[in-house]
Amino acid sequence: MEGILRTLAQIYAMQGARREVAVLAKSKSEVEQTDYDNWNGGTYGYTVTLRLPSAHYAQIEADRDAIEQDFLKRMDPLLRGYQNESVHSVIITLEIENDENWRKNAIRWLEKADINSLRMGGRKTAFDVFVSHASEDKEALVRPLAAALAQHGFKVWYDEFELKVGDSLSKSIDHGLANSSYGIVVLSRAFFSKNWPQYELEGLTARQMIGEKVILPIWHEITKDDILRYSPSLADKLAIDSKTNTIQQMVSSVASVINGTGQSTR
Repeated sequence: MEGILRTLAQIYAMQGARREVAVLAKSKSEVEQTDYDNWNGGTYGYTVTLRLPSAHYAQIEADRDAIEQDFLKRMDPLLRGYQNESVHSVIITLEIENDENWRKNAIRWLEKADINSLRMGGRKTAFDVFVSHASEDKEALVRPLAAALAQHGFKVWYDEFELKVGDSLSKSIDHGLANSSYGIVVLSRAFFSKNWPQYELEGLTARQMIGEKVILPIWHEITKDDILRYSPSLADKLAIDSKTNTIQQMVSSVASVINGTGQSTR
């Protein structure tokens, strides 16, 4: 079955379906025989279960049924070479995680939820944080940062997690901006040279202007003088500098703000 899942992931990747690839790549798969018919020498039916960590499951839960059906439909032609065998169902479910400190952590989860609710005037947000960036900064910083934030348990709006072929870019970004508690803005020379990152920053700035403290700046290979030239209002904001902070240190700083226990540091 691993070969089938690998091929399926490759097909989705070639079509730009990042969400489906992420589900296949980040899940633990189990295959169980759930049906048998003795017709024609015996035919076997299987159920494929994909167990996702909670942080990733939360991001796809609303679309889970549709993803399961699409996986099932696309597996059918891949199994035509296997006589008398077929997959009858695909189940995406939560991976049960062992955590001796879960009771202590549960209080932190509730505190984070309460803080976000208060910040948004009681309005529930779909994402903890939106990541605004230039594509040139993905490999070195943004992709590992987004993955680390998700592994930390945060719901992250990041284009490689959320956008798929056929999506309206402006509508998807607007949805992410409106439904995220905070916005990480990775400021770099590439960022200030692009239109879409500037569009995202304007959306976050509009929320900031009505009293919501939402912008969490990260300086990436850029100086304060550079930022002063591009945007004087951003230069005075307390920021995280990628030159002096590791990915895990950045995650800790962001977590302290989201959880209401501190500020990001430069």
